[in-house]
Amino acid sequence: MRLTFNTATLKFRLTVVVIGLVLLATSVLTFVSLYLAERQMRDVIGSQQVALLSSAAAYIDADLGARQSLLKTLREELGRSGGRPAGGLQAFLEAHANLRDEFFNVLVFDSAGTMLANMNDRRTNNTVNFARRAYFTDTVAAREGVISKPIKSVLSGKPVILITEPLYDEQGKLIFMLGGAIDLQRPRFFGQLAALGSGASGYLFMLTSDGTIIHHPNKERILQRVQDEAGGAVASTTAALDGFEGWVEGPTKRGVRALITYKRLRQTDWILGAVYPVEEAFTPLIHMRPTALLASVAVAALAGLAGWLAILRLLRPLGALRGNVAGIVDGSADIEVFNVRRRDELGELSRAFYTLSQQRRQAELNLEAQARTDILTGIDNRRMFEETFAAALGRAARSNTAIALAYLDIDHFKAINDTYGHKAGDEVLVEFARRLRAAVRSTDSVARLAGDEFVAIFEGLHDDAEPAILAEKILDMARTPFQVAGASLRVSTSVGIAVGSGNAAGADDYLALADEALYAAKQAGRNRYAMRRLGTAANGAAQATRRLPATDNA
Repeated sequence: MRLTFNTATLKFRLTVVVIGLVLLATSVLTFVSLYLAERQMRDVIGSQQVALLSSAAAYIDADLGARQSLLKTLREELGRSGGRPAGGLQAFLEAHANLRDEFFNVLVFDSAGTMLANMNDRRTNNTVNFARRAYFTDTVAAREGVISKPIKSVLSGKPVILITEPLYDEQGKLIFMLGGAIDLQRPRFFGQLAALGSGASGYLFMLTSDGTIIHHPNKERILQRVQDEAGGAVASTTAALDGFEGWVEGPTKRGVRALITYKRLRQTDWILGAVYPVEEAFTPLIHMRPTALLASVAVAALAGLAGWLAILRLLRPLGALRGNVAGIVDGSADIEVFNVRRRDELGELSRAFYTLSQQRRQAELNLEAQARTDILTGIDNRRMFEETFAAALGRAARSNTAIALAYLDIDHFKAINDTYGHKAGDEVLVEFARRLRAAVRSTDSVARLAGDEFVAIFEGLHDDAEPAILAEKILDMARTPFQVAGASLRVSTSVGIAVGSGNAAGADDYLALADEALYAAKQAGRNRYAMRRLGTAANGAAQATRRLPATDNA
């Protein structure tokens, strides 16, 4: 009896030990698996955050570039008036109502830094001098427009940045300086970025390379330097100020553990950042932990082997999820693979990825919408031309100025392709686009529609001589031989020009009339231009200027 008892006790103890070891092994395996799954999920979410932030940075770069272009157009218009616009500088600013849509305020300074016009206040205070402001001295030193560091406006008391554009006379002397102010607290500038924030508590922020905060959900921190705040800058921000780009996991200023991502802009020295709290990012995984541990206990009670197989089974959907993520990254799968019907924690995790992927897809679509460049030549494509021309017609109508559309193609381009090959033809197109861009004014727009068909938009015309002069320059730019495929080619072009006022007709009417003029130029012998005016009889509106004939490559 004693021996039996001891044997039973030994068996019991061995059973307990075995079950305990199996339970421990299963628990450890479960913890390790969850840890590896969390690491994989962290990498995926970090990559998602980088993609979202890159889209946001591209949006801000494009927005700043558009505002700089608008200010350059204003500078060109002021330059054409010789610095003496009708009605004075104040009336000149107020006549451009579209400036209020893009800028909080627009100012004009003379070469000494005295403010001459203020779009927001006709009572210009000439006693305030801005010559010592950093944006003024930086613009004078660079002799071109700059985007200032964030400052507190002495006129409005608001935190702003200033985009400047100088105007010089023919001797290179500064006449005026235009300054477009952007209110950093104005929803128009940063409002669309809020939609790119991750989750319910994630947010975007922005600071300059010296640590000055430009954008933050806490408005009181704007214009503060992170180094000067209580506790200084967090480690990840310090690294970003030193040049780091990408994502890290670390504490925020409030001590919240988060995935923090950084991306530098191309237009300025600004750093765009995104914060995504870890607790929210890993909510599905956190909810999955208790269930996984209970499952491991149940499996250990049955057998260690069964437990191991169960863990493998549990990890299989997670592996499939990771495979789906890899497929999304390399483009072989669509985001719909995450939209599963599973009702367990892995289903929640997959649907969470689906939501994140939808956000990324939306960001990519927004970025794609900004893709308006011809891949071969680097100039605007047809899509960008249609948008640019529609806007140009609107400006011409508002300013009551003439506008012209030049429609041109390369004479005998098919012969070049047939003789020298399509690669040589592409080289001709690239060089032709480069010369065309250089031949027109800085305020004009050029685009490639298809094949060897190009267009140019001439705005702010005051007489018929201007488009004729520009057409002559376009013809002249092709006179220098093209060095292609080891040969020197003489290339010429024919140009058809449609001239009208902004409200004369629509874009299709301009294109049709310009195409008709181009046909007339070709019928007259090519290597020349023909010009027609909207609303004028065709038999009296066309004119052609003969150019020196280029060698016929056909």
